Amino acid sequence: MTYRMTKLISKDGGIKVNDKVAIVTGGSSGIGAATVRLFAERGYRVAAIGRNEQRLNEVATSSERIVPIIADLSSPQTARDTVARIGEQLGRIDVLVNAHGVLGDPAEFQDFSEEVWDLFINTNLRAPIATAAAAVPYLKESKGSVVNVSSINAIQAEPQNAPYGVTKAALSGFTKYAAADMAPYGIRVNAVLPGWVRTPMAIPFLEEAGVLDKPVSFNYMQRPGQPQEIAKVIAFLASEEASFMTGECLVADGGHWINMREIAAAE
Repeated sequence: MTYRMTKLISKDGGIKVNDKVAIVTGGSSGIGAATVRLFAERGYRVAAIGRNEQRLNEVATSSERIVPIIADLSSPQTARDTVARIGEQLGRIDVLVNAHGVLGDPAEFQDFSEEVWDLFINTNLRAPIATAAAAVPYLKESKGSVVNVSSINAIQAEPQNAPYGVTKAALSGFTKYAAADMAPYGIRVNAVLPGWVRTPMAIPFLEEAGVLDKPVSFNYMQRPGQPQEIAKVIAFLASEEASFMTGECLVADGGHWINMREIAAAE
C-alpha cells in the first residue's frame, strides 16, 4: 500500500487541519473518481483509494485536496487497515463512500469457481463492511455518514450475473443493518443503486450490445447514466440535506427498474 498523507494539508494554509475528510474507495475511475472530484470541489479533504496507481494519480491532479492511496480492497483486512490508518493520521472521518467493486464475466452461477465467489464476496461485501467498521470510531465523533454504492442488480435479477447481484443485494442488506446499529451514535448509513452507468467497468458491455453511443431501450431516459450524476446522489446522501435519511437504498437508474427491459437499442 502507498500512502501520501502529506498532500492533504497545504503549506499555504489553503487546506485547514479541521476541514472535513471524505474517504472514497474505488477512487481511480468511474463513479468513485467522479465522487472524489465532487467532494474535493465541495471543500473536503479526500482520501481516494484505488488499485490503479496511474489512474489514481490522474484523478489526484484535479485538486490539491485529493490524496491518492494505493490499496487492494479485495482483502477485507487491507480495507480495514487502510481506513484505520487514514483516520489515525488525519484524526477525523466525516464521510465514507464505498464505491469499489468487481463485475466479472458472464456465466451461469454453477460455473463460477469458489475462488471467483470468494473474490466477489471479499471485494463487494466484506471490504465495505471492514471499511465501515474501521471508520466507526471517527464517524461517532463527527456524526458522519456512510454511503455504499450498490446496484440495481441488488433488486433486479438477470441471467449470468449471480456473484455480482448476490453481493450487491447483500451490501444493500448490510446498509440497513448498519444504519440500525449506528443510529444511536448519530451516524447515517445509506446506499445508492445505480443502473447502467458509462464507466470503464460497464462500457465493454454497452459496446458489445452496440448501444454505447446510441439511444437505448432499457430505461426511460434512453441512455446510460454518467458517473457525475451518481456522484451527486452520493453527495446528497452524505450531506445534511439528507439528515433524515438512513437505511435508505436509493435507486438512480434512469427508470430502468420500472421499465424492466433487457439491454438493447431503442426502437
